[in-house]
Amino acid sequence: MTAAVTNQSTTLFHQVLVRVRDAGLLLKKPSFYITRLAIISALAVGLWVLTGLSASAYNDSRLWILAGFALAGGLGILSAQYGFIAHEAAHRQIFHNNKANDWLGLILANLFAGLSYGFWLRKHNKHHQRPNQIGEDPDIAIRVLSFTTESKESKKGIERWFSDRQGYLFPFLLLFTGFDLLLDSFAGLARKDRKLSVRILEFTLMMIRQNAPLVILSLMFGWLWGIALWFFMMMTFGFFMGAAFAPNHKGMPLVAKDSKLDFFSRQVLTSRNIRGSWLKDNLMGGLNYQVEHHLFPSMARPYLKKAHAIVSEFCRENDITMVEMGLAKSYVVIMKHLNKVGLSNNADPFVCPMVAELRPRN
Repeated sequence: MTAAVTNQSTTLFHQVLVRVRDAGLLLKKPSFYITRLAIISALAVGLWVLTGLSASAYNDSRLWILAGFALAGGLGILSAQYGFIAHEAAHRQIFHNNKANDWLGLILANLFAGLSYGFWLRKHNKHHQRPNQIGEDPDIAIRVLSFTTESKESKKGIERWFSDRQGYLFPFLLLFTGFDLLLDSFAGLARKDRKLSVRILEFTLMMIRQNAPLVILSLMFGWLWGIALWFFMMMTFGFFMGAAFAPNHKGMPLVAKDSKLDFFSRQVLTSRNIRGSWLKDNLMGGLNYQVEHHLFPSMARPYLKKAHAIVSEFCRENDITMVEMGLAKSYVVIMKHLNKVGLSNNADPFVCPMVAELRPRN
């Protein structure tokens, strides 16, 4: 029986794969990323120039410090955009050559986003292999969040205090995603499973990225304001990274540690799509098409929208549940799910009301 189900699901994935491939959606499109990187970099340079002019013209005035916060917030958003492209390089979405993808990802992640590419690559690959599987997916093993009552009960001290209130605190906790990723990056660089020379290179680039803005901001606004603006930049960066990644799987069904699921079911039933728009597609780095991204992780971002139309139609034809909702509604679902775990010792993390409601009934 298990073999029959596996064969059927494998056939389903093969069928949708053929449709996507025949539509030409598995081709590379490096021109998209080169153009995007040029635009992001031009915006970053423009922010520095405009802020420098404002700081000179409005020194020691309210406009002076407002310009600093505008710069720090803008740099945080642009850093997240660099991070999204590094994520796509890690998935081999940009170039045919894997080394070219890795070098671009390393430069963008470490020097432009300030995080370790090696840490991210290892962590994110494990997530894609076992999304939402307890004990396997690192994205549900978070310090201050609990996705099962067992995880909550195992936490002590400040981590337990946050877990008990995690649904209400979730938007606030997103602001600290950048600091959490930074700590994990340093921990990842300490691992000895990668070449020392590569780890030293990553550490050096990270230090340049984290310290250069702090030094320049301190020279422009004084060291106290410089530190405050650096923290604001990191909080903005973390919020946009966390806000883009969180809706994808949080609040979706969890998979038991010993469960065996076929690839198609695992990726579709544990992922959530966010209804897109031009703004969402850009600010979320294409991650709003999470089902398509998990089914075809090496697919370039420009093709995700077209792939979504094919996958949606395929799921309708085969009575397969694919969850899709608005961005705001997804956060409501996430917060309710987190509160259900945080406030109750009897929460069942395997039941997702949204999926239960939408799943076809015989």
